[in-house]
Amino acid sequence: MCFSLTIDQLSTWRKQFYNEPRNLLAQNVCTTHDPLRMCLPILPNVVAGPPNKHGVDSEGKTTSGGPAWITTGLDLLRLEFAKSFPSLPVDFEFSAGYLVYWHKLERCNYLLHAVADHLMRGEPVDGRQFRYLMKHVVPDGGNWQMFVNLVKKYGVIPKQCYQTTGRTRQLNVILRSKLREFVSVLHNRFIFDGDGSALPTLIGEMMPQLYKVINIVLGEPPQEFKWTYYDSKKRYQCLEPLTGSTFFKVLVSKDFDLDEMVCLGHDPRLSSSYLHNYEVALSSNMVGGQLQRYNNQSMDVLVPIIVGSLVGGKAVWLVYDLLAHSSKKASADFPLLFGLEMCTQLNKAERMLYKETRHNRVLLLTEVRLDDEEKPLEFRTIAPSTSTTLFPSSFAANLREINHSVEEKAKIPRPKTPFCLKTEWMREYAFEIVGHSSFVPTDVLGAATRKECKKLPPWDIMGAFLD
Repeated sequence: MCFSLTIDQLSTWRKQFYNEPRNLLAQNVCTTHDPLRMCLPILPNVVAGPPNKHGVDSEGKTTSGGPAWITTGLDLLRLEFAKSFPSLPVDFEFSAGYLVYWHKLERCNYLLHAVADHLMRGEPVDGRQFRYLMKHVVPDGGNWQMFVNLVKKYGVIPKQCYQTTGRTRQLNVILRSKLREFVSVLHNRFIFDGDGSALPTLIGEMMPQLYKVINIVLGEPPQEFKWTYYDSKKRYQCLEPLTGSTFFKVLVSKDFDLDEMVCLGHDPRLSSSYLHNYEVALSSNMVGGQLQRYNNQSMDVLVPIIVGSLVGGKAVWLVYDLLAHSSKKASADFPLLFGLEMCTQLNKAERMLYKETRHNRVLLLTEVRLDDEEKPLEFRTIAPSTSTTLFPSSFAANLREINHSVEEKAKIPRPKTPFCLKTEWMREYAFEIVGHSSFVPTDVLGAATRKECKKLPPWDIMGAFLD
């Protein structure tokens, strides 16, 4: 049986192609223009629905200056802080750069100790675990547990008290090179000694060098600082001396406990079970810190929790697939251009299994619009908390975001207004939420707090780092 393409086959296909005039027109258009943009219809203006809305008072500035998983987490803290600190200035912002600094330092330490652990467990350096570590040496991405690790250990500070150079891309290049060099040193020493007894000492000598690099590139955060501001009544205020930890413990967390937040996921694959806990290997940024962990639930459970939280005045952290929504599920008319349907036969579990979708971005839900029967129609969020666009006003701009994400994720202006997520869309492209435990049903909360959990490999789609 011959499976190779033949000249006769190609000749037949060519005749069939050019016998259809529409194909020639489509070819002329797509060879000179972006084929994805050519599939887009001209969309009418969307008229807002009835004002049956509930949510969090999210007026004010969104956090900037870091990856979305950090800035979104800080947005959540800021909203809670504003409730217990009425005199907070409207333009108050936490320093994302402060957590970026500590994330880089902690991740370097975590990587070196993870390598030492793998060597002592006999993992081959050309095995999948090691390849994963070398691919994600010092990522900018993270997850909710990484955010909690940083805040619990280092606290938070106002942005005015620490602003970095923002040169994390250049820093990453230096750290990746140096860390891979250090990994080779650890590996060679392990082979030479035949055991890992010397590895902790070597890591202790390596970390000060990495600390120096991070300090030089980003600038050192203050050990103590003075917070001066004009409150909502234009009165001058000054608080000192403060540290990141005391600022968080005394001012921010007095009415908000991070431990009361519950992480729930949605993985409909047959390999996953609802009501079970899952923990992702190598998903931390801190030695001794939390790994990514979630309790798997159906969207029929998650959606009411989101609605209840927003109606109750609590924002919800939502992990979703940005690029899949942008490129596949808007109103692009692929049949008009190609005569082919696009991804209409795969359900969510199949898209996850065949890598057609993955969770890669996080946002903060702050508002829900309900219909007359109190069922959710759409969810809203404050303006995106990153330097890159999530959902621009037109879908054509979404496609530019896709292209930019491929080309080193070049920065483009972000929208200044909130955007909406339809309930049907969220069921298809949401993967994880973090909400307050008071809005989680008792049986779900009980399942989520059990110690038993199933381990997932670090390359599992549910463990992908968030941008």
